[in-house]
Amino acid sequence: MIPWDRRESPHAVALVRIVYGLAIAAHLARMWATGAWRWAWQGPDDGGLVGLLPTPIDWIGGPTPGNVEAVMAAGIVSGLCFALGFLTPVANLVLAWCWAALSGLGPNAGGSYDYLGGAVLWVMLFSGGGGAWSVDAALRARLGRPPATALAVARWLLCWQLVVMYDSTAWHKLSSGWVPWGSLDVLWYVLQQPTWHRVEMSWLAPLYPLTQLGTLTTWCFEHASPVLVLAAWYRHTRARPGWLRAQFNRVDFRLPFLAFGVLLHLLIEATLEVGCFSLFTLGLYAACFSGDEVRRAFTRLPRA
Repeated sequence: MIPWDRRESPHAVALVRIVYGLAIAAHLARMWATGAWRWAWQGPDDGGLVGLLPTPIDWIGGPTPGNVEAVMAAGIVSGLCFALGFLTPVANLVLAWCWAALSGLGPNAGGSYDYLGGAVLWVMLFSGGGGAWSVDAALRARLGRPPATALAVARWLLCWQLVVMYDSTAWHKLSSGWVPWGSLDVLWYVLQQPTWHRVEMSWLAPLYPLTQLGTLTTWCFEHASPVLVLAAWYRHTRARPGWLRAQFNRVDFRLPFLAFGVLLHLLIEATLEVGCFSLFTLGLYAACFSGDEVRRAFTRLPRA
């Protein structure tokens, strides 16, 4: 088992921090620039579609247009500070509060990726994610202090969150349109549904067998996700004995699994409008590797 107090290099959780901070700041800026927030985060009296629910915004006078704009502004600023690693714990806390306040406002205020973002932000509060690639780390070095470390269990929780998200999604896909013995027509219908499109997709309609293959591989990929945690654990404990551990460490299962995931999410982003979902998911990929593995990977990258 992983001791609760075990520390490691902070580079893996630092990468999660950077992706989530930038993704949330960009998402809130887009909501503001397009005016979509007035539909999603306002009640009918202020131009919204449906009634709102109680959230922490009530603490500052309720979801008036001015208050919602103030929370969005605070979210954008704290998201950028979080990504930069400037006053990281404070920025993390403010960002988590803003995200929870906005995404919980009503039925149209948030969705599955909003809950994923909230869960990750609260774990990041105690992760030590500001210990690398951050303004805080640079100031720490300037003051002559030793490099910071991160709490290992936080990274493992983020890795487990990724697996729970993928596998629970697969278990919810038990309709005849998803399962291997069914019609496998879900992806075809989604790609022909204009409300989801980034671009017009009618040209794909004749390629029904290709979309069936995409549906099947997505379903299998999501169901295989629990093996990701097992592979990461076996990699972490590769010095221990065991036939199954040895087989897993002959080839690092994480690499082909996550490479497929990157391709999948790039295709999703190219064809469908899914908000922060892909960035939130890809941001958690770093948590499947130890901080030292992430640091070494970036150290080996060729320099321009």
